[in-house]
Amino acid sequence: MSVVWIRDNLKKYLRDRRKDIQDTLLAGVKDMSQYEYLRGQHTALVQVEIELRELLGKVIEDDEEREQGNSS
Repeated sequence: MSVVWIRDNLKKYLRDRRKDIQDTLLAGVKDMSQYEYLRGQHTALVQVEIELRELLGKVIEDDEEREQGNSS
């Protein structure tokens, strides 16, 4: 199993889960408590996506630096 496969599937899962929550919010919730819970879940998923993007960016930067160091 490759890192790319894991990344792609994790991104898809997060995107699908976020869309499910958005659909539920748009369809209507039974009370304010459910609304707040779903908003919290949505915010957490967005935060995980941001963290994943930053982590992957750092990994790419590190790889590029290593490659430049090896070719010098």
